[in-house]
Amino acid sequence: MRSQLLILLCVIAVLPAPADARAGAAGLPVQQPLLQHIARVVVDSPLPMRRDFSWLAITEMANMYGEEAERARLETRHTKRARDAAKWAASVDSYAARMKAMADAITTDTSIEIVIGTDKSINLYVAGEPVILTGAFSGQQDVYERRVIEQFCVLYLCERLLAELDLSTPDKDMLVRKRTSSAAYWSFSQYAGPVCMTADGLEFQFREMTEINRKRAACNQIVAELHTLVDVLARSLNRGVPVDWAGVQIYPIADSEGHQVVLNGGEHIRLSLPALAASKELFRLVRPWLAARAQGEDFQLVVLNAWRLMQGVDTGP
Repeated sequence: MRSQLLILLCVIAVLPAPADARAGAAGLPVQQPLLQHIARVVVDSPLPMRRDFSWLAITEMANMYGEEAERARLETRHTKRARDAAKWAASVDSYAARMKAMADAITTDTSIEIVIGTDKSINLYVAGEPVILTGAFSGQQDVYERRVIEQFCVLYLCERLLAELDLSTPDKDMLVRKRTSSAAYWSFSQYAGPVCMTADGLEFQFREMTEINRKRAACNQIVAELHTLVDVLARSLNRGVPVDWAGVQIYPIADSEGHQVVLNGGEHIRLSLPALAASKELFRLVRPWLAARAQGEDFQLVVLNAWRLMQGVDTGP
């Protein structure tokens, strides 16, 4: 293990300096990455939020290292560098497995501390064991941070968390666009009644106009969560994770705002899906649409008497 970590440290030592460091050296204004802004908020947050942030960050780190190792194997296959690349990939795989094991070992009793260094580095201490999030990937750090941000901001409303920081950055604008994309729209037909629809094949039919504001709020929340889930499932498929579409289930996580989505017998992802978790029969009906959309295919789904299936959704007073 010590030799494997030494290899990784050598790799990190030759990584190019982060863009912020280069800008500072050149005397240019430095714009703090969005992940650092979020970390500043999470540092003093309640333990459940710190735990979710750490779990996501470490899990995505394991995924990124696994992808990097696989690329190294594929790119150097049948070349003179194949043997060296295989050794390096094995070391990276070992480190990725260690990161995944650390993430999976996080429980409600695990101590979590987040420290932002004087150099703006983000450091996690999971049960006292350190993990550095910044500067971890050569040429892929932005991709890594964006993945963590997207998933964390599904669990927690980042616009609200960051409001006090008075940010107006392109990255923050991205969060707003992500939440407002794939929105539902409505049609009112004398035959079908009120219908909540999306441009990519969802159609939820309601029989009556009564409680239309609650129906609108419930459908908007269901649609937003379904599109979030599609994005994450597509990413899992791209990483080679098999999905048992008939057996996908959503379970609440104790002492957390998140939910566990079981993909197969041994794989799961963590998201915040309160509306879908409260609408189990509806979720069962939309799984064929999820499967198709996650694989980039078109699918038309009509759900009759949708309000009966959305009764558990919290639409407020």
